[in-house]
Amino acid sequence: MTTSMNRVTAEKRADKCCGYCFEKVEYIVDLRELPCSHIFCLQCLQADFEKNKILECHTCKKNHGDVEVEDLVKLGSIILSVEDDSESPPIYCDVCKDNEKLAITFCVDCEKKMCRRHEEYHDEYQNAFSRTQHKKISAEEYKKSPDRYTVRTCYKHNDEELQKACRNCHKTFCNSCNTDKKCISSAKTGGKNHEIEELPEYSKKLKIELSKLMNLLSAKISSVYELEQAAATDLGNVEDKVTAMNDKVDAVVAEQIEIIKQKAEALKTMIHLYRIDNDTVATEYRSELTKTKGYIGQLWKTTHQLLTQRHDSDIVTQYRSTKEEITSAVNLQVGLCQFPTRKMLVKAVEHRDVEVQLREALPFYLDLIMKEKKENGHCTSISSIANTELLCGQDNALEILDSSTLKSKIKVSSTSVNGVAKHKQGYLALHWENEKNYIILYSPELVFMKLFGEFYRATDKYSQLSATKTQAIAMNPDEKLLNVYNTKGEFQFSTKLLECKRPWGVHSLPDGTVLVSDFVGGCVRKYRLAEGNQHSLWMCADLVAPVGLTTDAAGFIYVASFSAKRIYIISQQGKKMKELTHPELQEVKEIYDITVDNEVVSLACGVYGVLQFRMMYEALVR
Repeated sequence: MTTSMNRVTAEKRADKCCGYCFEKVEYIVDLRELPCSHIFCLQCLQADFEKNKILECHTCKKNHGDVEVEDLVKLGSIILSVEDDSESPPIYCDVCKDNEKLAITFCVDCEKKMCRRHEEYHDEYQNAFSRTQHKKISAEEYKKSPDRYTVRTCYKHNDEELQKACRNCHKTFCNSCNTDKKCISSAKTGGKNHEIEELPEYSKKLKIELSKLMNLLSAKISSVYELEQAAATDLGNVEDKVTAMNDKVDAVVAEQIEIIKQKAEALKTMIHLYRIDNDTVATEYRSELTKTKGYIGQLWKTTHQLLTQRHDSDIVTQYRSTKEEITSAVNLQVGLCQFPTRKMLVKAVEHRDVEVQLREALPFYLDLIMKEKKENGHCTSISSIANTELLCGQDNALEILDSSTLKSKIKVSSTSVNGVAKHKQGYLALHWENEKNYIILYSPELVFMKLFGEFYRATDKYSQLSATKTQAIAMNPDEKLLNVYNTKGEFQFSTKLLECKRPWGVHSLPDGTVLVSDFVGGCVRKYRLAEGNQHSLWMCADLVAPVGLTTDAAGFIYVASFSAKRIYIISQQGKKMKELTHPELQEVKEIYDITVDNEVVSLACGVYGVLQFRMMYEALVR
């Protein structure tokens, strides 16, 4: 054992871990040394040998094929003392009195450190007088564990060395101690008596048990070390991924910046074209105004001369022609300059997460086109059914109007009409009579074809109808119900609008969703319908008495206000974008319905008839 311990040289002290698993030597219990002086744990050597069928040093790659793993030098716990590389203080001879000399040996039985001279005296005395040979160890070995060789004495019998131990309570005794009593910690030992065993033998057994536990602890440390190594590897992988992601982000950003620059240049070009178009229109408009101004000015001068310089007979003879000419000039329609609208300069261009677009322009103001008051009629619903036609529902008739003149083309008498819509076979109209709503399908010539659907209602107010290519939807505001029919008129299902206080208008969208106006709640909601229930997608609030609603080709939502005398514009996402009004609307008592076609807004205004406005735009870049 001493020989193997002496083999731990300064070079070996530099080996701080196993060459295979990199476990630190202070945590390795079963440490082995190869003939090349490199050290490894036994488990790693056995695993490598079973895999490669050859014993090769993992550090210097030297082949040790003639050596068995079990025959390798076992260093045991000696390496544990190598953890501290600092120089320990020298030890001196305990016998020398005058001048201290370095000790070279330690007698375990005498408990004395001795120099070479006193070691010789000690050996001579032992050979001459002692019957038993004292145990000696080198001073170097003593320095490694001096406490191990210190004699422990009994605290009751100071001169007596501890020689025994109890296996139950682990208390130590000298030969003079009484060991016939019960263990002091009798509660833990179950009231057992001392079971005495010689201290060295019992300590040896406990060392074996502790060594087994240390093997488990070593395995635990190894597993923790492997996790530490794996974490370090994962961290390195994360760093590589982060670097790659940052590089990708930089590349995408650079690419998108270039795309934005290109789109910006395209937008600038189109805006420049917009300016040229407006300059041309403005120049022509000013030229026309100049001609009109000249004509009216000349007419004024001629009339003034007639009044101040001409004979009375001339006034009489020229009165009629002059009056007609002045009346014509006064009634001459001089509107605002209608600048060309570039609503769709470019389509939306999406590139990953960056969107560059020139958005749809919103109408800037309303310009009155015409109005048509219906005699003995009350206009409650309106819908664009063709480029040049409007379908108008009244309290006593259903009528097709020429959208360019608002004059009647076809008219049939009927009961009160609450809502109208286009159908692939003709037109749908929602009638009320005798506390019941009827949905009737008419031919393009407004000839009755069939009853499409019906439901009970107490009043004839606050109800509308909408249709798409796949379904028709009628509003029952009394029950807060949406009644859904297929295109053949077959009832599909009803869904209750629990969130609405007083629903009024309904408008179906091509994607199957539905817009509903809440007259009392002051909002518009968008729903996705399913049989028996609905899912609210968004709500646009802060609207005053919203009634009829519709959409334009770009998807903007137009909502008429029953009493606020204005039109709300809402985005597809449910955001209120703008409010439009006009002096003519201030004369209107109430608005029921709205339709939009080719930048023209038509309103059903009850007893006031039908109003028609052109939406005037500004180019907006957002």
